[in-house]
This record gives sequence, structure tokens and C-alpha cells, in this order.
Amino acid sequence: MPHRGTLRELKGLPPVAGGMSHFGESGDSPVREPLPFGYTGGGKGYEDSPMREPLPSRARSITGEESLPTSDPLGLEKMDLRPSRLGSNPSIVFCCCVPYGGTTRLRRPNRLSQNRACSTTPEPNVRNSVLVDYLIGSLKFSKPRALAVSSLFVRIKSLEKPKEVVYFFKALGLSDEQIQSVAHALPTVLFASVENTLKPKFTFFQELGLSGPRLAAFISKNPNMLKCSLDKCLKPCILLIKDVHKNDGRNRSDEKVTNDLVLTLSRCDRIVDRKARLEANIRYLESCGIVGSQLSTLLLRQPRMFSMRKEKLEELVSRALDMDFSIGSRMLAHAIYCLKCVSIKTLNGRFEALRMYGFSKDELASMFRKSPFVFSLSEAKLRWKVEFFLNNLKIDKLVLVKHPTLVTYSIEERVIPRFRVLKIVKSRRLCRKELNFNNAMCVSNAKFLEKYILRFKNDAGELLLAYNDQLSDTSER
Repeated sequence: MPHRGTLRELKGLPPVAGGMSHFGESGDSPVREPLPFGYTGGGKGYEDSPMREPLPSRARSITGEESLPTSDPLGLEKMDLRPSRLGSNPSIVFCCCVPYGGTTRLRRPNRLSQNRACSTTPEPNVRNSVLVDYLIGSLKFSKPRALAVSSLFVRIKSLEKPKEVVYFFKALGLSDEQIQSVAHALPTVLFASVENTLKPKFTFFQELGLSGPRLAAFISKNPNMLKCSLDKCLKPCILLIKDVHKNDGRNRSDEKVTNDLVLTLSRCDRIVDRKARLEANIRYLESCGIVGSQLSTLLLRQPRMFSMRKEKLEELVSRALDMDFSIGSRMLAHAIYCLKCVSIKTLNGRFEALRMYGFSKDELASMFRKSPFVFSLSEAKLRWKVEFFLNNLKIDKLVLVKHPTLVTYSIEERVIPRFRVLKIVKSRRLCRKELNFNNAMCVSNAKFLEKYILRFKNDAGELLLAYNDQLSDTSER
């Protein structure tokens, strides 16, 4: 235990007669007028003062050293300020320097500041061992993760609430792996009230049409849904999203609407926590002429756009308008989607990449206006597809300028099989009219089979083999 006497006793010095020392030891007489900071002795009024020697030489550290650097006149750098070294009288070290009448004096800190200075914070290695063992043993937390989580709940002594939450999840059909996934992503859910917090939210999800394994999968993939307020966030946002999908003019079944709703929320679960932004962005896009199926499709494909600040969304629309799109145009939604996915720098880089194949700026601008989605492809894929059309299929460049959507089709699953069929039909002159390459590529699979294969009864078998890539090596492809 440290010595609990005065500083002078620690130094082996006799008590100061009359007055209070600069560190607060009491004498028999009132405190004298404070010395100028760094006073070296002499001067009127200080000749007989016991405090006339320079302040630094009197403010020794408790380590017993005889000299202090002039840059640290109070000796604070050499003092051991750890609480364990202060004992019950920390005021002998924690003094305050305050300006007073052009001079500086030292005074004892008040009780509040003294308590604040000497209060000890919890040791960083203090953990809730009961909770740590449960997280590691039952929920498969790693030890560092369990220690970090338990440090937030050091006062939790009972595992009643975490076990109640886990039992509730199991009763709803969540597997052990799914419960562990939820707990790892959102540890605070283990201490939520089942009756007041969790049960009302799951009841709401069930009313939306989610239940059983589907509900379990949805929660395990989107655990952040459980931390949002039911009445302030979840209900108003989810019902608004469902309304956009349901009333888009396509008269879809409730099951398909629910599928789109779940997919929208899974792609951006934070959208339910930004009700004001969601409402404002929907109103703004509707004012731009993006309504009905265009609005619901945009919400499904790019839900993050609806959670961004309205000013950012207005910037995207402004960029689209600068590229010759217009308010009310059906292509405006496609342009906004592309500009949200691709930065200006990246978009310009893809324009430059296609110019290497002979496309002019005007042709590229025309391609973007007709099919903005083309330029949301990666530069490597865009180069590969354009090279395939120009070099392998010998398609004229102007065909791609006029029908840029061709670049968005799958080369392996659509373009190559159909091209093989068209090549046989053309070589055998099965069709009197000139075959239109774009028409053959853009129709559905069922329509293509009917128009380009099944109508030629004598050659339908071979055409079907070519379509399925099952021709022999000697067959013409």
C-alpha cells in the first residue's frame, strides 16, 4: 500500500509553517498570495515566505527524484498517476493550475472532478463467462466473437431469455444452422422479448403469406428485419412495397406478388428502415412518368435506389435527361437503372472500348438510348460478345447499332443454337423470304421452334438436332 501521508512527509521534509502548500497540505495560517509561475526568489513580499524557492523545485514527484525538467514544472510526467499508486488520497497528485490575477496558483480539485479523475473503468478482459460458454457451446460462436458479444452483456447472469428466444425460433421451424446464422448476424436478438417484440413481427410476416420453411429461410437471410420497429418501419414500408407490386397493372396472383416482395426485401433489407426515403422516391419517380410495371420492375431489380437520398436519385434522372432521354419515356427507367449500376467513368470506358471496333460516338449514343442495359455488362463480357457477332457470326456492325439488344442475349443458350438452325434453313433454301437475324433472336423459344423448325416437316428432325447441338461431325452446322 502506498504511503498515505502528505507530500512533504513522503519527501522527508519538515511541515511548512503557516500557509497551505501548493499541493494542498494544510498549515496553521491562511494561504499566502500565490507566486508567479516559475518564481526564483526575491522581490517584495516574498523574502520571508517559505514558498520563495522556485515552484519546480518544490513540486517534486513522489518517486523521490531531485530535479524536474523545466518543460514539466509540475513534474506530472514523472509522477505515477495510476489509481493503484494514489491510495485513498489522490489529491496529493491531481492538482489544478488556474490563472489568477496574472499569476498561476495550484488548488485542490473539487470532489466531483476528483472522483471523475480517479474513477476506474472496467477492465477490458471482464467477460460474462456464463454467456460465453452458452454462445460457444450452443450457438457455435468463435471464442473471440463470443467474448466480444459477452462484453456487451456483462450484467446478464441468467440464460433464460436467450434460451426462450432459441426455443421460439425452433417452434417456427428454423433449423439449428438458421438460428445460429441469425444469432451471429444479430446477437441482440437473443435478449429481445418474445411476447412483445418477436412474436408480433413473425405474425405480420405470416399474414404476408410467409410460413414454414419459406419464413425460416427469409428470416435467416434477412435477420436485420427483426431489429426494426414493427409499427414505424416494417409494416408501413413492406405494405407500400407490396402495393407497388400488386397494383402495377399486370393482374398477377398473390403468390407472384409475394415472390416479388420477398425478392425485393432480400436484395435490400435496409429499405424497411427508411420509410421517408421510400415514400419520397416513389412519388418522385411517378412524377417522372415511371409508373405501373416499370416502377415495380425497377423496385424489384434495383431496390437500393429507393433507399437512397432523393437528391441522389434526382442526379441520376438529370444525367439520363442529359443523354437525350425524356420525362415519360419508357426507356427512362432503363437508363436510370444502368446509371445506378455504372459510374460515369466506367460508362465512358465502355464507350471507348467499343470505339475500337469502329463504332462512332453517335452510334454508341444511339445504342445506349435504345438499350441502356447493354452498357451495364462488364467491359470484358461486352468486348467478347461484340467480337463474337462481328468476327465469328460475320454480323454487320450496323445490325448491332440498330438492334443493340442482341448483345444482351446469351451466346451459348440462345445465339449459337438459333444461328445453327438459320444457317441450315438458309443453305437449303427452306424459306423463300430473307431471314431476319434480329427477329429470329428476339422471339421466345416456343415461337422459334414453331416458326423456324417445326414448320419444315421434312427437315424438322435435323433442325431440332442442330438446335440441341446433337448433329454428327459430318452434318452441316
